[in-house]
Amino acid sequence: MTLKDDLFLTLDFGGSSVKGAVMSRDAQIHERFSLPSQADSYEQWLDTFTPKFDELLERFALKGIAISTCGAVNVDTGVIEGASALPYIHDIDVRSLYQARFHLPVELENDGCCAALAEDWLGAGKEDDEFCLLVLGSGIGGAIVRDGRVIKGTHLHAGEFGYCILRFEEGQPITYSNAASTRALVKNVAMNKSQKVEDFDGVKVFSLYEQGDNDVLPLVEQWYGDLATILFNVQYSLDPKRILLGGAVSRSPRLIDNINRKLDELQASIPIARIRPVPALTQFGNDANLIGALKHFLNRQG
Repeated sequence: MTLKDDLFLTLDFGGSSVKGAVMSRDAQIHERFSLPSQADSYEQWLDTFTPKFDELLERFALKGIAISTCGAVNVDTGVIEGASALPYIHDIDVRSLYQARFHLPVELENDGCCAALAEDWLGAGKEDDEFCLLVLGSGIGGAIVRDGRVIKGTHLHAGEFGYCILRFEEGQPITYSNAASTRALVKNVAMNKSQKVEDFDGVKVFSLYEQGDNDVLPLVEQWYGDLATILFNVQYSLDPKRILLGGAVSRSPRLIDNINRKLDELQASIPIARIRPVPALTQFGNDANLIGALKHFLNRQG
């Protein structure tokens, strides 16, 4: 295959798999692939990845490697701080591992930040100079974007909304992730129906909700209420122009309508709060992290 445009290898590390793509400078995807993400060490994962890299390099003139990853990424040192579902990725110079093995420029960034960069560059945030992104999945991640830049904070945790505490139940803190992630909702529905968590996903839960399932209705209503409260808190903490919602659950029917319904209830009970959160859906689905990783690479490497 002969392509005139510069091509880049992009990787998106998740808890169970690494999605990969060969992308051109304008974010067009020319090839996709997927590999398991679990490994005992980063070197072991690279051993698994190397045959795929060699095969791609035979067909594409790759100019660099752009990585989206869980964890608190220090983009200057190449070290992934914090904690995640992939223990082996942390507290080592990840960028140097790639550069030593593949001899290409490498940049990496947090997955929530990558998703936000994608939306700022080509998606739902491109007309805004300031917005927040919440990614609803196994937890609640996200990012804060101001004037085209992701705000990282002193400890690289700005936008990690999932750690915030929404309320206490029986003396225990309920974080945003505990209350309003897709994982939390699915788990609560499975428990309420006395079934296995594996029997449900977000799509099934919202389908049951739309059908009026009596076991599901109150749980989803609580979930919408919790999510609206979170958006309210984000609005009055950071005052963004809008709050984008990403993750697979963001494609659920009437998501924004139902959140707005709960926001109406909140504002009616707090008349002094006149600034209303503006929720909106992200434009990019599963490709957001790949696109944002590419944008981060281009921002740093040109």
